[in-house]
Amino acid sequence: MSLYKIKIKPVSSFCSPLQSDTFFGAFCWSYLYQYGEHALKELIYHYKNGIPDIIFSNAFPNGTLPMPVGISEFKKKYDNICTKQERYQKYIENKNQENLSNITLGDFNKIINGTLEYSDAVKNTETKTMLWRNMVNRETDTVENINGESNLFETEEIFSTEGFDIYIYSTLGIDMLESTLREMFISGIGAQRSIGKGAFEVLGDLELFEGFKIPEKPNAFVALSNFVPGKNDPVEGYYKTFVKYPKVSYISSEMDSPFKKPLIFLKAGSVFFAQSVKEFYGSCIENVALKAGKVSDEVLIGAYTVAVPCYVE
Repeated sequence: MSLYKIKIKPVSSFCSPLQSDTFFGAFCWSYLYQYGEHALKELIYHYKNGIPDIIFSNAFPNGTLPMPVGISEFKKKYDNICTKQERYQKYIENKNQENLSNITLGDFNKIINGTLEYSDAVKNTETKTMLWRNMVNRETDTVENINGESNLFETEEIFSTEGFDIYIYSTLGIDMLESTLREMFISGIGAQRSIGKGAFEVLGDLELFEGFKIPEKPNAFVALSNFVPGKNDPVEGYYKTFVKYPKVSYISSEMDSPFKKPLIFLKAGSVFFAQSVKEFYGSCIENVALKAGKVSDEVLIGAYTVAVPCYVE
């Protein structure tokens, strides 16, 4: 597989976090529109059998990567603190660094090579607001009316003037990959794209990425995507979890459920020890939605991760 990096910039606000599984779902739709059902079925077949043709990372603000989980814990073990003043200073530093989310590529390369010194985190420039919507009755296609009152609900809307980096492992030809990605991002990513949300512009050409300084003898990996481990994946490491409540992009019948089963994901930045580090880890999650009242094998969730080899003492 080849590793690429693309840069995207929003041309509208967006209503879904820019995460790897969301990108995979959007890519499948664009791939279907451009290359047909047979091509998509082949892509899905490979994905289900553990030989994916494409794996996305999460999106990170330009020039940054996720802070590897557990680095502050490693740092505490090797800090030599002698005086009370030094102990207080290290306490303040560790407290400020506990919730760091993104660091520069330079600091990331230092960390994956075993260096525990790094700069401050990169500040997030996103702003969020709440978008009020009316619930629509699927049977009448009109605004839901309960006891004479409309049924309002709120969704989160995200604004950003900065661009994002996405890392992609793929076996697809570069021309095919680039054309699908451009169509995918301009068509919209995530929730509310039918009303113009989630549109992005791909900046520049798609190029191979060789910016990671891989250590000579890696003993672990850093995940760049949210993922669900496969049954044979490493289990020793540092990680954070969250519960995701995904939805189906399109339903064709009133008996179809718009909701997928909730799943526990490991967050991007998770670190796991491995004797022989692979290019990717994770799994393909099937049987997650109902279609015509039955569990469907047509709906799946892409839960693989791009893995960056690293060395941890």
